[in-house]
Amino acid sequence: MGSSTYSRASYDARTSVRALNATKLGISKKDATFTRNYEIETGKAKAEVHPLMNPYGVKIRESRDSAEHPKTIPVLAVIDMTGSMQRVPVLFQENLSELMGMLTNEEGKKDYLRDYYPAIMIGAIDDWYAQREGGFDTGALQIGQFESGIEIDNDLERLWFTGNGGGTYEESYELAMYFAARHTAHDNWEKRGRKGYMFILGDEMAYPSVKRDVVKAVFGDDIGEDIPLKSIVKEVQERYHLFFVVPALTNHYNDPKLYKYWNSLIGQQRILKLDDPKKICELIATSIAITEEYIGYDEVSDKSVREALRPIELE
Repeated sequence: MGSSTYSRASYDARTSVRALNATKLGISKKDATFTRNYEIETGKAKAEVHPLMNPYGVKIRESRDSAEHPKTIPVLAVIDMTGSMQRVPVLFQENLSELMGMLTNEEGKKDYLRDYYPAIMIGAIDDWYAQREGGFDTGALQIGQFESGIEIDNDLERLWFTGNGGGTYEESYELAMYFAARHTAHDNWEKRGRKGYMFILGDEMAYPSVKRDVVKAVFGDDIGEDIPLKSIVKEVQERYHLFFVVPALTNHYNDPKLYKYWNSLIGQQRILKLDDPKKICELIATSIAITEEYIGYDEVSDKSVREALRPIELE
């Protein structure tokens, strides 16, 4: 996947149509954009993951080079859909054109990826145990394809705002990492020996292991035994630069325990504490460009993004 090409005109046209539909139907901009969730909330669709976003039975999701994009770089953006974090997918979608503009070297932008082209995978997580307790068989993980054009917006449109979450200060982030480690492949690694990128946008901790019974229920995989969290993190980091982004939308934003926890898993340089959630897409693009050494820290003009890129001070 990912052979299509980004067009700001296509995104702008779709935004205009959604605004007209919102006015015509008397619904919010969010409902006109995230149509799957709106259909679930209004009883027009069953409360379950969209078939194209369901990880069950998926063998592999690929980011491959193509004639249109000879050198692709995969980017996974996995969004926590619980509690106050539900504002994040809205902000991500509203600023998607900014992300793609930066990563495709749109006119007037810095050279963020040079001759590479982005392939974006949209994902969403909830708490598997909370979902089951709520009577839902799906929703702990939603995952799309690696895409390079308007299809990214299609996957955002299909998201279900589950909004459950557990009460244990843990969410099922480990399921997204398991999928990245065991169910994705990309040419940037296989052809060039270069890593892709995975950004988890969240505000809690992961569960201490990938449980074999949960994996069976969510993916249909038989893994034999539980996988320790640090082991699955290591697998992800073999082929992806792994980041954890904490936007200022949650009571946990200033909790030192949260940052110590993620530091023990992925290191200070990979924890991004963002005080302006509207800058999520800009932060993602800038993090990639700096990691690839295509721009320097001193070239980052936005104050919120600059601060988010500084190593977290741990108490």
